[in-house]
Amino acid sequence: MTRIGHIFDESSGWAQRVAAEQLLDRLPSDQFQQHLVAVDRTAISEIGSLGRSAVLIPRRLGLSALAAPRLRTFLSRQRVDIVHAWGASAAVAARAACRKPIVVSLFDPLAAHRDVKILRTLAQSGPCAVVASCQVVRRRLIEGGLEPDRSVLVRPGIDFAKINQFHRGGQRTRLGVSRDARLVCLSPPVTRVGRHFDAALAVNVLNHVDCRHRVVIAGASRERDRIIRFHEHLPTENALIPVGTAVPVEELIAVSDVLVVAARSDVDTTAIAWAMASNTAIVAAAGYAVAELVANKVNGLLFKQTPGRSMTASIAQRLRDRASLEKATEVARGQAYEAFGLRRFVDDHARLYANMLAGVLPGEGILDAAGVA
Repeated sequence: MTRIGHIFDESSGWAQRVAAEQLLDRLPSDQFQQHLVAVDRTAISEIGSLGRSAVLIPRRLGLSALAAPRLRTFLSRQRVDIVHAWGASAAVAARAACRKPIVVSLFDPLAAHRDVKILRTLAQSGPCAVVASCQVVRRRLIEGGLEPDRSVLVRPGIDFAKINQFHRGGQRTRLGVSRDARLVCLSPPVTRVGRHFDAALAVNVLNHVDCRHRVVIAGASRERDRIIRFHEHLPTENALIPVGTAVPVEELIAVSDVLVVAARSDVDTTAIAWAMASNTAIVAAAGYAVAELVANKVNGLLFKQTPGRSMTASIAQRLRDRASLEKATEVARGQAYEAFGLRRFVDDHARLYANMLAGVLPGEGILDAAGVA
């Protein structure tokens, strides 16, 4: 029996929640015993959405080391063999508390760049491996000095059965979206640097011409509130549907017609993987991380980023190209089956845990599913 301690911090968002839920549900219970800890109160909401209880052992004064005494007691009491940290702060708290092998999951290229010094130090202080969700994350880590054999590429896992449930679940009706309307989902999280304002405005411009467009915006943030306030005062019909945290992001992506990723910087590609698997068309700003999965007019539509200029017109133009989007969606669905299998995702993590406990290279026997496909 392998005992895993999952530790969440303030950076543990939607993608981490989905991945953790998959491991909690799918790792064989006769082989793995799993425990949940939060070192920040803000992480409790994400853990709560998993339908499981977690122990709160908060950091003090923002210092992870101050959570170490209680965390050490908890990990010892549960006889944890390996720690899975869902953020750099969680990993620091774990290393301060114990010398057990640590696995750190990273989804955001910006977080990889920001936290690479911390992760490099952790890797030098004891057994540690970083799971990167895309090549860009792994590249940022290596460029920042992390030894290549300390990082492992594991693409997101997609639950196709759950997507089918979403398609039959009637969520579009509950959102007030008619059958003939086009529902556009904005890639999470909603931030100013993510250019969600431009994307939402593009849908409202199209809705002014054709009143069958809607855009759904999820989560909770200041930028989301700003976008809502702006669109409430438009002289035309408001196409915006704010849902907050009431509906899982993966469900919103699955029931939408188009996913828009408008960030100028590299982004977490988990939402793109879910869109590919859900028959949801993809419109995205061209970037290194996006380009790993999306090729223009092959399995999605890309547009160039022009610094200092709004991307509203570029997004609206591609949303109008329905023929190209429909063709690209068919290709994307087939690729998703090959690259984002849930069984492969779970098996790769089981193999990674075994490698860490056996003292061999973390990535031994783990291949890039998208590369193989």
